[in-house]
Amino acid sequence: MHTIKRLYFVLFLSLAAYGLHAQIAEEIITESTIDGGDPNQIIQQQASSIEPVNGVTPQNLMKDRMVLEYPHIREADVFWSKYIWGVIDVREKINQPFMYPSAPFFQLLIDGIQSGAIQPYMGDSDDFKNEMDVQAVNDILFDQDTVFVTNPETFEREPQIVRNDIDYTTIQKYRLKEIWFFDKLHSRMRVRILGICPIQDKAGEEGSFAFEYPLFWIYWPQARKYFASQKVYLPGNSATILSWDDYMEMRYFNYYVIKESNVRDYRLSDYPSMQGDSREAQLKRMLESKKIKEEIFNYESDLWSY
Repeated sequence: MHTIKRLYFVLFLSLAAYGLHAQIAEEIITESTIDGGDPNQIIQQQASSIEPVNGVTPQNLMKDRMVLEYPHIREADVFWSKYIWGVIDVREKINQPFMYPSAPFFQLLIDGIQSGAIQPYMGDSDDFKNEMDVQAVNDILFDQDTVFVTNPETFEREPQIVRNDIDYTTIQKYRLKEIWFFDKLHSRMRVRILGICPIQDKAGEEGSFAFEYPLFWIYWPQARKYFASQKVYLPGNSATILSWDDYMEMRYFNYYVIKESNVRDYRLSDYPSMQGDSREAQLKRMLESKKIKEEIFNYESDLWSY
């Protein structure tokens, strides 16, 4: 008997609470309607107050990224070093992030120079001594041509100067300068990127390839702060938080060697046996490039005995 009374009591409280909730909701709608507010208009105002986000959440982590400084190395702790010059070919599959259409690496370089975050240097020397200003870079990037157009009023052909912007897809190679050294304090081989230079292929009179033109050099340690806030778009995972500084320092790219430090300051293509564009000469340069990489790798392992 007592159990039945308790069930009726609980059922009564539930119905009373539901009626009170419905009454409050009705009063809220009624009050907003009395004040001149339209429920649909209120919903639209709330929707318009939400800013569009290209993703799940606003991506602010990349903007706050800090540069991981290099460990301090004393001059006395470096007892072996070698300079290496290489070429990053963006046509290789592993180097595809350099040509991402929405944010190509070359466009990031130009934006950094235009904003003053990156200091460019002359492309004919890799010692980072001859600085360039923004105007000098613009003179290289933008060509001016004279075309003749018809004046709609006089119907006469008049010369007009137009500016041709450089196409980032024409930048298919980047020259790389780095130094490999053995740190005896920590007993390990280290490498530091010193500079990067975009290379543009120049065409001859008939439109065929003529020569490679180095546009400008950037000193990588100085540009790291800028590239630490620039995201790398990796294929397969758009949520990867990887900056260009991480990408370069972790060495996710591939390159082939064109020069190592030597007494005569020769490139591989300057040696008589590897000169020219013949298939045999190109094969010899490729094999020599792999040999130089293997020598650097074996140098550290040869210091240890097991």
